[in-house]
Amino acid sequence: MRANGRDIVELFGYRPDDVSSAAVAAWNSKQCPFTSGPCTKTNHNQTEIYGTCSVSSGVNQAEGSEIIICPKRLYANKHALFNHVLESAWHNQSKSLVSGGTLAALKEKALAVENPVIAFGQGSGKEIAINSNGQMSMDWVMQSYTKNGADLVANDFVGLEIQSIDITGNYRDNWDAYRRMKEGQNVDSVPSSGHGLNWANVHKRLIPQIIRKGNIYAKIDRCVGFYFILPDAVYKKFEEVIGNVPTVGTPSRENLSVITFRLDKNVEDGSHRSLELVRQVHYPLGDIAAAFIANLSEAAPLQLDQNLRNILG
Repeated sequence: MRANGRDIVELFGYRPDDVSSAAVAAWNSKQCPFTSGPCTKTNHNQTEIYGTCSVSSGVNQAEGSEIIICPKRLYANKHALFNHVLESAWHNQSKSLVSGGTLAALKEKALAVENPVIAFGQGSGKEIAINSNGQMSMDWVMQSYTKNGADLVANDFVGLEIQSIDITGNYRDNWDAYRRMKEGQNVDSVPSSGHGLNWANVHKRLIPQIIRKGNIYAKIDRCVGFYFILPDAVYKKFEEVIGNVPTVGTPSRENLSVITFRLDKNVEDGSHRSLELVRQVHYPLGDIAAAFIANLSEAAPLQLDQNLRNILG
């Protein structure tokens, strides 16, 4: 049983009305199935763990209308998304991805493989933070190494920014109906969710953040790429803001490489939906910054002027 309007699409990685043993066990554990750590999708005072991975973008329930709202959902299959970056940045170089664990564990694992590339970020070593007119976390960095006996020598690296989208409003009543289902109670109907999607954050936060971080990476000779990884539906809003920016063929420290995903087709109870790779494109970062500043609707100045003239009726 599902809501007729806006709806939660996944709870702890499973369809919200999935009451299989696997889905109920995930619900009871309150663990993120994609990071093997505690779920961080909570209410405002952190008294309730919601476990919401994705929601529908509107009343349309068709596949493809779902939006991933937790970036950790993109870490499915043991950070499989990093393999796309590995192949893109170090094409045909037989690199070995190393991720997850403490700094000491990462070093030990890297020494045990050939041509290691270590992913540094939350839950994998540590997040790299710098001060650039304010504290800034570099989300993920993948750095390649050469082995020298019991030591590792740092070579080239890529930066990664992994984002989703926040909601506005709330899905509390919608979520509570699914809670009762998971707990074995009878539910006659599921109310539609009251959530919206905070698209304003794309131009208020996401794009400025990408430009600031990209400008730092562009000035480091060892950097061979900067990747922006996000749900495809969110990137479409990104495109609306920047307009039509010409692409280039390869990653580099002066480019922004975009990789987008969406949820694949529905699956049987007790299973997680796969992520489908939608696109992988590269843009000159300078063109992105220029488009963000200069791109505007031709009608916008006139509309603003008319709104101000008519503000008092």
